[in-house]
Amino acid sequence: MPSERFFNLPMDKKKRIIESALKEFARVPFDEISINRIIQDADISRGSFYQYFEDKADLQTFLLSDFAEQIKTKTKRYLQEKKGDMFQFFEDGLNFIIDIGMKTPFIYVCKNVFSQMSQCKGCNQDSPIEKDIRLLFEKVTVTMKNEYYQAYDMEDVVVVWEMLLMLVKESIVRIFIMEEPKEEVMEKYQKKVEIMKIGFKSKEKAHV
Repeated sequence: MPSERFFNLPMDKKKRIIESALKEFARVPFDEISINRIIQDADISRGSFYQYFEDKADLQTFLLSDFAEQIKTKTKRYLQEKKGDMFQFFEDGLNFIIDIGMKTPFIYVCKNVFSQMSQCKGCNQDSPIEKDIRLLFEKVTVTMKNEYYQAYDMEDVVVVWEMLLMLVKESIVRIFIMEEPKEEVMEKYQKKVEIMKIGFKSKEKAHV
């Protein structure tokens, strides 16, 4: 994440740097992002950039931090209200990501980021966002097991979670990268989930 020096900058300068970064992240995929273009557009020196950020991956983590916070807040609220229906959780989450990601000009940033993630380019397993996701995963699955899926083994819950996550990633790639219509992608997603539900319920009967 950015250094304290960045957060102490005047608001207009921070805004200029963020806008220049978003413009560059929307322009090209992660591997082609040019720090030179960012600093020229933001009117800062290369030395200043590295006083604010470690590298372009650090900058990307910062740009996505607000998005990540929105997801964490929505997840906490979801667990409180619905107590962990895993299937509904992923469908709501997919719709949330699509709605936020489709907003112009953020759609172009998301398109490049999702393309990068699908190819594992620039992936950083130790980034703050990745760590937050792992912690969130642990909390959500435990809550779901205790509140909603008591008849299942934890291993079963985790397996279904991973399968649903794969379906969500596939849908995101189809919408943002392959640019397929959202309605068609969601219809296919829901059909696959319905089949999964049947298998999951049969597993529950086997436990009884």
